[in-house]
Amino acid sequence: MPTKKLSKVKAIAIFIGFTSYFFILLFTLLPFLKNNFIINPALYWFITGYFLFIPLFIFSILATKQEGNKEVKAILQALSIKRFTKTDLIYSIVGLLLVFICTGIIFAVSFLLNKYFGIKLLSTTPWFMEMHPFQGTDKFLLLVWLPMFFFNIVGEEMLWRGYIQTRLNGKYSWLFCALFWMIFHLPFGIDLMIMLIPVIIIVPYIFAKTNNTVTGIFIHGIYNGPLFVMVALGLIK
Repeated sequence: MPTKKLSKVKAIAIFIGFTSYFFILLFTLLPFLKNNFIINPALYWFITGYFLFIPLFIFSILATKQEGNKEVKAILQALSIKRFTKTDLIYSIVGLLLVFICTGIIFAVSFLLNKYFGIKLLSTTPWFMEMHPFQGTDKFLLLVWLPMFFFNIVGEEMLWRGYIQTRLNGKYSWLFCALFWMIFHLPFGIDLMIMLIPVIIIVPYIFAKTNNTVTGIFIHGIYNGPLFVMVALGLIK
């Protein structure tokens, strides 16, 4: 079935709608959990993350089904989820390397600005997350994080790339998606938004070149996953 086009107005509405929903969760669900349950602070975000990212995952599937895609194969095709080709792999690896290099440059600039001008180092932890390195059995909390991480990466890529970017017209629609994907990260705070600039730009561009959502899942997942695990284990701050 041919992929239906999506207007920029509707695309913006989806981005802004989920960004607003994100803010709502941070000022309703998150404080409710903190005020009523005494658990490891990281779990407050993990639980909130499930409420945020599972709806992205479900929305992308329901939106494609509404277009008439009923079978799993048709849904995957409508979301541009395909097998990796050699070209896809090359683009993904080059994109991932560029993301890491550019992120490293941002960290280096932050370090130099801190050392020579006293400007605060960029924080890898959002303002709403109280994150202490996991010790002992707390390390098993990563098993709670892992499914949330899956819905985070796959849900975002299915919606932002597989559903929205696939359906937008224009050679530079990837820039449009990058801009509004950045806006979606507003709730994380300025520090993380600065750190995420490379992945925010590179992932939509690579998708524009490959038209394969799996390339975004690959880059986004490998970039985010190890970084969070290193923070959780206290390897970086």
